[in-house]
Amino acid sequence: MRIVITGGQGFLGQELCKLLLKNGAAKDSSGTARSIEGVTLFDVAAPRDPSAGVNGDPKVTCVSGDITDLAVCKGLVEGSGPLSIIHLAGVMSGQAEKDFDVGLQVNLYGTINMLEACRAWGKKPKFLFASSMAVFGETYDKDAPISDTNKIVPKNTYGMTKACGELMVNDYSRKGFIDGRTARLPTVVVRPGAPNAASTSCYSGVVREPLHGVDVELPVARNLPHAVSTTRALLTNLVILHDCTWPEGLVDRGATLPSIPATLQDLIDALYAAVPEEERSRLGKITDKEDKFLSGVVGSMSANMSSERGVSLGMVKVPDLTTAVLEFLEDFGDKVVVTRPNKKQRVS
Repeated sequence: MRIVITGGQGFLGQELCKLLLKNGAAKDSSGTARSIEGVTLFDVAAPRDPSAGVNGDPKVTCVSGDITDLAVCKGLVEGSGPLSIIHLAGVMSGQAEKDFDVGLQVNLYGTINMLEACRAWGKKPKFLFASSMAVFGETYDKDAPISDTNKIVPKNTYGMTKACGELMVNDYSRKGFIDGRTARLPTVVVRPGAPNAASTSCYSGVVREPLHGVDVELPVARNLPHAVSTTRALLTNLVILHDCTWPEGLVDRGATLPSIPATLQDLIDALYAAVPEEERSRLGKITDKEDKFLSGVVGSMSANMSSERGVSLGMVKVPDLTTAVLEFLEDFGDKVVVTRPNKKQRVS
């Protein structure tokens, strides 16, 4: 089985590729488990070091190009044998809100190009589309959890493009062009690496930077809740969604991945709970410098989510925030300024 991951040089693309190669197999559109023969990691820019990490795996091919070019997208799909497309590519929420044209070109037309490439190929590949909880903006019952059956009324450009993508995945699946899945992703905490252009980047930065001894200013109000998941839970649930047999007769191909609501203050509390008291003085300082624009974007996204469909498909729950911090230390904490826990000794 061939797998193509768009946005393959991003954090999720790299980590998902690692997990798929570790698993060694994935299910095709007929539900048959197939060994993974190769993974193509597609992104707008070539990797700085094609031999580093998962990019250097003999089963991995790195390809760079413009997703707004239909010919490029068709080239990714061409070939023989079972195929799965995992479409993660897109510009982040903050950038899409500030630059409408870029958000539209990459997130909407780029998705259309990938779907059209699959339709032209004509062999019904599996297609996993990364959407967002930003599709749920305006809600009519402020106190009730948002479910998979709630009307999608996004309140930012990023959410609008993802909502359009969801509807297209539904219809391309209904027409038999693809075997589609839509994953409504929560924000990953704690995400390693440098801050990105997402308006929710600070939900990782509030933990990540202090753990590296770096001071951090919070651009979003501390009391704004946001739906989050750990890296491990999110990756596990993406694979479960990819491999599951979709409920017969259900036109809606979307599933909201499990999440928990978290404020920046909740994450600060979890950070201090995870770090021994005698080591907390090593942490970078946390101060507030609210950006009303970013707070507005984050505040336009619902945080109280339910995930009944995902759970019915076998998805795992998200652990508490202190566990999220400990998992980050275990998996990505090679340069932190505090003692790194040994995951073999900790009971999850």
